[in-house]
Amino acid sequence: MKAKYRLPRSNIVVRAARDVLKKRGEVNSLAQMHTLVLERLKRENPEYRLSRARLLKILALSPKVRVKVEKRKAKRNPVFCPLCGSEMEDLYGVDLFGKRVKLGKRCPICNYRVERGNLEPRRYVFYI
Repeated sequence: MKAKYRLPRSNIVVRAARDVLKKRGEVNSLAQMHTLVLERLKRENPEYRLSRARLLKILALSPKVRVKVEKRKAKRNPVFCPLCGSEMEDLYGVDLFGKRVKLGKRCPICNYRVERGNLEPRRYVFYI
């Protein structure tokens, strides 16, 4: 017998996240946000399932929930965006001599930026 489960639509996930954030004000980790949103979703329908990666992507692309990313040093440059998973593009600027200089990387979808070397997410902070 197959296990029954359902994936909630993104607007249902955003609504559940906003309900959680209205009560708490701010959530300081992805694990905690995932637990709280899943509890809220299971009250609506016990068959709902949601992964942390999908929750992060939905909330990063939603204009109704804000995601602040605290960063730490990494060993290599990111190729894909840690928020939405799309490919990062290079950011360039011009130095005093008029030469083009690479400044960092940015995501064209969710506008996540990495300046000054190799940085990766350390913690996600969610708020309205």
